[in-house]
Amino acid sequence: MVEETIRAIKEAEAQAEQIVKEAQSKGSQLLSDAAKDAAQLKENEIQQAKQKAVRAMETARAEGEQALTDAQSALSDEIRSLKETAAQKAEEAVDLVISKLV
Repeated sequence: MVEETIRAIKEAEAQAEQIVKEAQSKGSQLLSDAAKDAAQLKENEIQQAKQKAVRAMETARAEGEQALTDAQSALSDEIRSLKETAAQKAEEAVDLVISKLV
């Protein structure tokens, strides 16, 4: 009877030791999986942030190009207006000189 009790105790200890080893292994695996998941989430967030930055840069570039185009158009209009005014003034000056000479 004592031998059976000792054997039962040893079996229980062996089972307990096996359970502890399995729990440690499972805990280590869970920690490893959590670290991998965290790294993947971090990488995903970084990629999304980069994509958002690229889209923002493209939008800013397009807006800048449009502003440049608008400015060039306004400048061309102003130059054309100044040339027309200069041409009129030149004609007026020629007419004035001719009228003074006659």
